[in-house]
Amino acid sequence: MDANISSFLNWSQSQLAEAGVLSPRLDSEIILAHTLKLSRTDLRTQDQRVLSESEIKNVKKFMERRLNREPISLIVGYQEFWSLDFIVDENVLTPRPETELLIETALNCISSPTFKILDLGTGSGALAVTMAKEVPECKVSAIDIDPKALSIAKENATRHGVVDQIEFVCSDLRTSDWSGCFSMILSNPPYIKSADIQKIMPEVRIYEPEKALDGGITGLDFYQAIIPMAIDRLEGNGFLILEIGHDQADEVTELLNSFSCYQNIEVIQDYSGYDRVVKAQKTNG
Repeated sequence: MDANISSFLNWSQSQLAEAGVLSPRLDSEIILAHTLKLSRTDLRTQDQRVLSESEIKNVKKFMERRLNREPISLIVGYQEFWSLDFIVDENVLTPRPETELLIETALNCISSPTFKILDLGTGSGALAVTMAKEVPECKVSAIDIDPKALSIAKENATRHGVVDQIEFVCSDLRTSDWSGCFSMILSNPPYIKSADIQKIMPEVRIYEPEKALDGGITGLDFYQAIIPMAIDRLEGNGFLILEIGHDQADEVTELLNSFSCYQNIEVIQDYSGYDRVVKAQKTNG
């Protein structure tokens, strides 16, 4: 097969579209750029460059994986989040663009650079690392039940120069008595109903860790654990900020309202108009 960059992208885009991939052009460009060790901009400026046989062979291997619906992040080994590249593998949930709203919400609540932050279920470390980068004087504790996930999180913290700001703890966030007192507790917990796991797109269902998705029968298992436990771990006026499923705002705010110590409860929508983040503040006293 003789092909230049332009014609190969057109071919691969068509293949991915037929396979039901949601962003065939973008994924084609990412795969080819990764194979050729170029940027996507380079692909456009060098679109008449002819690919060698070995380059075509290599990119087709990556294409085959994408046609089998393996996530692009696992194929290239990283995912961009908050303009930072995070290493990912099959042990962690790939950071989602909509989770950046949780970061935005958290940064708007920072009143002191010496904030102490707890990230529950850190996974790849996207929340912990991003907050440490954005607030260089803050201290972060990052909890995850999976030592393999914590290893990835540490690698990302080292990669972005914030490993000394973050304490990594291997623990089950639902049952452990988290140590310390925090100005802010963040979490993007598993929130998909167990029965719905089999209904989600194959990129997620097949390739992402189920423990990072399954929120129990109602999808609320982790909120039911986090919300009462956070009371004794938040400072007065401290913030609890949680990502939620698009249809969970009423149930999560009801949980928060069942404890008199939470105030200023707010549901924040993402840029697609879906309920995405719930923020609450602990009373001072």
